[in-house]
Amino acid sequence: MKVQEKQNLHRLMWLANVQQFFQDKPVSILWEHYATWINNRDNFETLYREFSLKRLCELNKSGIERVDITGILITFHYGPYRLLPKLLVHMGYQVTLLVSGAVLKRELNYYRSELEDAGLLQDQLECIDANQANSLRHILRAIKKKRLVLLFLDADEGVGKEEEGIGEHKLAVPFGSHFFYWRTNIFKLACRFGIPVHCTYMKRANNPVQWKITPFMNIIDTTNGSSEELMMRAFSALQMAFHQMMNQGWIYWENWAFIHQYNGQAAIDKKGITAKGSWLAPFEYNRKKYLFDVKNRQFFEVASCFTDS
Repeated sequence: MKVQEKQNLHRLMWLANVQQFFQDKPVSILWEHYATWINNRDNFETLYREFSLKRLCELNKSGIERVDITGILITFHYGPYRLLPKLLVHMGYQVTLLVSGAVLKRELNYYRSELEDAGLLQDQLECIDANQANSLRHILRAIKKKRLVLLFLDADEGVGKEEEGIGEHKLAVPFGSHFFYWRTNIFKLACRFGIPVHCTYMKRANNPVQWKITPFMNIIDTTNGSSEELMMRAFSALQMAFHQMMNQGWIYWENWAFIHQYNGQAAIDKKGITAKGSWLAPFEYNRKKYLFDVKNRQFFEVASCFTDS
């Protein structure tokens, strides 16, 4: 696949996803936002290169004052989120990062190298493979050792088995003209074992890094209330934190191009870029660009707004 075709496909995926959330915005405005999103992404990559853990320690800029907490810390793939674990380590927390096996394989050596270059012990930041069957046991063990378990909520948390009903296994978070859906398992674990849950995210700031960590917000307080009451308060607090974060700029979200939505039974009747689980193959014929929907065997001509320049 040609580079230009990949770029066109990426832009089309981005537009298709974002239009479902912001149906009131004209396409011209969304294209402007796309350009801003690309610029943000490039800026974040520059920050990752410039601000290693060693340099962050030298700057002595953590973003917030350290508070003595343990438990689960929820955050999001928002802004330069890869700085967040390093900022927490710099603040003196022993961090346990819960990640998928693929991410662990890709980034474990990166974190080890960062710790070594900064002259810190390797146990300041450890990782748990979320795909392993004993991952919950490792979470409980880390919390028992007074560590902070860091969990990123993804935009595709709603992807899963259709029979997992909304409300029982998923939390619906209104945003734009649609919803995000996140799994509720982590909250059930916290309520069952009396684990405190907090939330934070990256926020714009006037400092050398240009970003800082938002002060921790309490999501679950295990001191009082039934499990049902704790869960309801947790959902309300998490939704409020999410909207506060997005209000500073929704195009700081890390990966709009691959947002998944839980459409339930209605997804079966949809085709093309709105179908759930479609595969789109780009190609060119008679100087025109097309996408072929493999599952539904349909062709879509790529809009003329895509140029070769």
